[in-house]
Amino acid sequence: MTVRGPLHAFHIADADDDPQKAKAWSSQAKRRGLVICVTALFLVLIVTLGVVLDGVAGVLTRGERLTAPVTGLTPILFIAVFLAMRLDRNLFLASRPAFALPDEPYDERQQGLVNMATRRGLKLAMIVLVLLTAIGVSPLPPAYMLAAGLGGIAFVMSGPQMILAWALRPSDFDFDGMADDEDSHA
Repeated sequence: MTVRGPLHAFHIADADDDPQKAKAWSSQAKRRGLVICVTALFLVLIVTLGVVLDGVAGVLTRGERLTAPVTGLTPILFIAVFLAMRLDRNLFLASRPAFALPDEPYDERQQGLVNMATRRGLKLAMIVLVLLTAIGVSPLPPAYMLAAGLGGIAFVMSGPQMILAWALRPSDFDFDGMADDEDSHA
């Protein structure tokens, strides 16, 4: 049985997926800060990848030498990719109420959360599509267009989880059912 919930590529269930660890993400401010960090990281990755790919394309197609920005940004690109993997793990924990791991129940409430995030994620995908179209008709070098396209795909795939992390209530993280009725309806 696989993980049930929003689209989440490459998730391998382990001990870090314990719902008790996800309770640390019940703070709405903490989750929204994470979403802002993930969005900023996507932008950094797109620009950095564009510069690196453009430099590599110059070496391969025009016989240019590697420039200082390319050699300087390449380690930053690898660090950003590592950071993205860590933030993706945190994003999973921040949207954990909508997920069910193997041998966990998956109820209508979770399915409703996933449906809401998917609907809003489609709107986000349309915005990204418009932005990518604008980038595609711009005079930017192809390496930047490729970087924007790859970043756009990753952003759209992460969209439902970011929407969940932004929209979940603190009471959604009450995995034990111990919250007061007033707190769960607030």
